[in-house]
Amino acid sequence: MSMKPYKKMNSLHEDTTYILGDVIMEGALDGGDHPVVINGQFNGDITATDIIIRDQGKVTGTVKAKTVVINGYFNGNLICESLNVAATGIVEGEVQTNALSIDLGAEVIGSISRVNAKSK
Repeated sequence: MSMKPYKKMNSLHEDTTYILGDVIMEGALDGGDHPVVINGQFNGDITATDIIIRDQGKVTGTVKAKTVVINGYFNGNLICESLNVAATGIVEGEVQTNALSIDLGAEVIGSISRVNAKSK
């Protein structure tokens, strides 16, 4: 019997937190300096460098990150440096960001303001 040698995974995958499609989680998640990818459901607070909410992903709560990409559904308070809401994305709530991209077909319901808006 021949055994294949163990193949080390790509470091991106090792450092990424995944919430799969059939998973429902509640609480607080601190991804630290690593990305978080959500294709399931998360209710609570998430902090990470990069957060991706995939097509089937649903997040309700407070999210703080450097970059956020929303292909699925988000409801709550979102604070980030850069936000992309894809054509399939829905955002409801309060958004604070410095850079915003909203694709044709996306839905954004709520308020949008700058993170570090300078007063004049």
